[in-house]
Amino acid sequence: MELSGIRVIKYVVDYNNFATGLVGNDLALARYADVLLMKAEALLRNNRSAEALMLVNELRLKRGASEWSDLTLSALLDERSRELFWEAHRRLDLLRFGRYLDEWQQKPADTDNRALLFPIPLSQIGNQNYQQNPLY
Repeated sequence: MELSGIRVIKYVVDYNNFATGLVGNDLALARYADVLLMKAEALLRNNRSAEALMLVNELRLKRGASEWSDLTLSALLDERSRELFWEAHRRLDLLRFGRYLDEWQQKPADTDNRALLFPIPLSQIGNQNYQQNPLY
């Protein structure tokens, strides 16, 4: 049954009304929590850690978590992973925080910077304004 156990799908399809097109569960494209965490990151990177900490603690209290007394970029990255789990933010977060090539779980550390960029599709390279990303 869908109402028991652990699941990671945050926005479940309303199969009872799927055929009619009148599903009552919209997909969130942007969440207030993400906006607050983005603002906290910008503040923290601009040496305004007290303001950033206040925003993160606002979210943590709403989630029933304890308040923090200080905030680091590493802790903020961890908080983003908890708040935005399974919402397709992790790769870009790891790139932005400079941690994408690090070792985690079953992935060994990566020394090939090629993993930081995707190749530009060959169909687009025909445009004279485009150059292929390095290493591809």
